[in-house]
Amino acid sequence: MPAEHKISDPAQGKRTLRYAAKALGLPREVWASRDKLGFASPVPAWLNSTLAGWADAQINTALADAPAAFRPLLEGGLTPGSRFDRTRMQALTAAAWFSNQTVQAAA
Repeated sequence: MPAEHKISDPAQGKRTLRYAAKALGLPREVWASRDKLGFASPVPAWLNSTLAGWADAQINTALADAPAAFRPLLEGGLTPGSRFDRTRMQALTAAAWFSNQTVQAAA
């Protein structure tokens, strides 16, 4: 994206989308509104509560055979974070990828 389209003022979030909405003729109430709210995914909360045991087991399984380069990422996922923290999800993704690579190598 060209630099002139990037946000320099945090108060002008989603500037490119606002310009597009304005160009499409949407009413000012739509494209100029500042009361839009994002959607926080419930996945981090699930991974730190209901699915915590499962998440820890997946990460620990991957840690058993993981190369040294993967260990910090996987170990970071064993510590529950805030509701916006994606560390555990990133560790689970890495664990799943690593497990898949191990299965393919064995085949």
